[in-house]
Amino acid sequence: MDLHNIQTYLRPQSLDTVENWSQGWTWLAGGTWIFTQKQPDLKVLVDLEKLDWSEIEVTPEGLNIGATCKMAKLRQWNFPENWTGVKALFCAVDELASFKVTNMATVGGNICLAIPASTFAPVMVALDASYEIWHPQASPRFVPARDFQTGVQQTVLQPSEVLRKIWIPQASLAWHISYQRVCVATAGIAISLVVAAYNPQTSQVRFGLGACVPTPRVVEFSHIPTADEIGEILDTQLPLDCFIEDYAASAAYRQHITKVLMQRSLLEF
Repeated sequence: MDLHNIQTYLRPQSLDTVENWSQGWTWLAGGTWIFTQKQPDLKVLVDLEKLDWSEIEVTPEGLNIGATCKMAKLRQWNFPENWTGVKALFCAVDELASFKVTNMATVGGNICLAIPASTFAPVMVALDASYEIWHPQASPRFVPARDFQTGVQQTVLQPSEVLRKIWIPQASLAWHISYQRVCVATAGIAISLVVAAYNPQTSQVRFGLGACVPTPRVVEFSHIPTADEIGEILDTQLPLDCFIEDYAASAAYRQHITKVLMQRSLLEF
């Protein structure tokens, strides 16, 4: 879609050259969402491509993913064999869309869009990721993935701030993963998404929930839970009014399906 109201297009080679940020400005990454929607309030696009933030860094401490890393690049990367947790990243790419989208869409863009049906946000929560956030004229800050999204298409990002990097600790990458997703139609928008991470050393289980709730949520157990324990923790931590209710599914149905997916995921461990 052509954005006829855009007045200026910037392509900085350094973040500190971005000055005088004001209303109507926005960062541009892959553009797979921004160019599919009307953007009547936007006047200036600031393209991140020249900043070269597309790196994938495998270190003894864990994994760094540059915010502008294309999803297809992440999917094709050769990770250490014992990093079983990267299965969740691969699933997040595979479940998103066609190759035409994943060859342009960025990991950071999907996270910052902050829609409930994001395929990446529950993964990052389940893997205990954190985000490095940059400001053109301030020091970087770090935010846990579980605290980043505050509402539907709302995040902790302040004006002119931008997601620079995703960090996943090595310990989480050694966990076993189950990725469960239910849609109302094939390739449709999910009504519930459950990413379960299991630590075989300690039996700890961490669930990242998405699509069924407005923001990604974490549910944790010190052991493999029973069906009753899953039901109890959903009732206490995520009662019915926490779930989305819309044309696709009722809150009660989403809660029920989420419980089913949580139980089903444990069968893979």
